[in-house]
Amino acid sequence: MLVTGHEYAALRSDPLMGATLAGRYHIIGRVGTGGMGTVYRAEQVGLARSVALKVLKAEASYDRETVARFQREAKAMSMLLHTNTVRVFDSGTTEDGLLYIAMELLEGESLGELVRREGALAPERVVHLLTDASRALAEAHDRGIVHRDIKAENLFVCHSGGESDFIKVLDFGIA
Repeated sequence: MLVTGHEYAALRSDPLMGATLAGRYHIIGRVGTGGMGTVYRAEQVGLARSVALKVLKAEASYDRETVARFQREAKAMSMLLHTNTVRVFDSGTTEDGLLYIAMELLEGESLGELVRREGALAPERVVHLLTDASRALAEAHDRGIVHRDIKAENLFVCHSGGESDFIKVLDFGIA
């Protein structure tokens, strides 16, 4: 992974880099940062499984509504079993009050990144991708869960089970 000087400085200043959270997630690197938190690549100690670890920003953990929303998202996503929904393995709070969600680590790119890189996609490909996403959203709706942040950045295109162009629906933005 190639990083800029600014990104390198941010990684070096991140106190979670190299840390072990909740006694079972060893943080290896940063995947991305959003408004509410940061997603890290981590290894689940004991299982030697790579996971994506979404950690709520420390300053957000003082806002009860934000904490409640983060916890609702973890619970709601953990109930979803569709193959096109990112799997949630665990969630909780560390000893020092950081909230986290451990999810399957995906290799690929968001639909938004794919379109920016390749340009307009062939109609058949779009139908395939959005059909997969629609099936995942249908399961969520059947369980009373509404995705409140559906956008190209929350549709992740990856390889799964030998199938390319496999969509995973992410980040439900539960209110």
